Amino acid sequence: MEKLKEIIRNNRMSTRPEFYSGRGAILCDLDGKILEGIYQGILKEFGEDAAKNYVKMVADIKVISATTFLQELYELFNRNWKFKKKRHHASGIAVQKNEDGTYDATHGVLGIMSSLFNDRDETTMIKGYFLSKHGVKPKKQMSEDGYYMYLTY
Repeated sequence: MEKLKEIIRNNRMSTRPEFYSGRGAILCDLDGKILEGIYQGILKEFGEDAAKNYVKMVADIKVISATTFLQELYELFNRNWKFKKKRHHASGIAVQKNEDGTYDATHGVLGIMSSLFNDRDETTMIKGYFLSKHGVKPKKQMSEDGYYMYLTY
């Protein structure tokens, strides 16, 4: 796990999901350059299969907040880099623990409240370039009102 955390730190991210908790999927927390840097680190340290499964994991995450990304990445690592398609991903909320190992209730409430008022979702911009570079094609989807098309991954 320490090698993975070093890869994350080397790509300008905190290794603590709770650091980003409740902030939504925003480019100032996570972007294609960071995703690619982590990919390259995984490829070098853990091999081609791990890197391929990392790409699948990124593609599978519907809303890729930094918190969700880190939680899913740690889960992928703990499954020995075996990808498993999921219906539900991590919530984007993580609560830090106090020095005694208990959860910090204040931090938890603040994270939940923040997420209720922050619905920013820059997922397509965060992962679009990275996924295109690795051969994952976007899907065209019609808006709910039927007036325009948009791309998702």
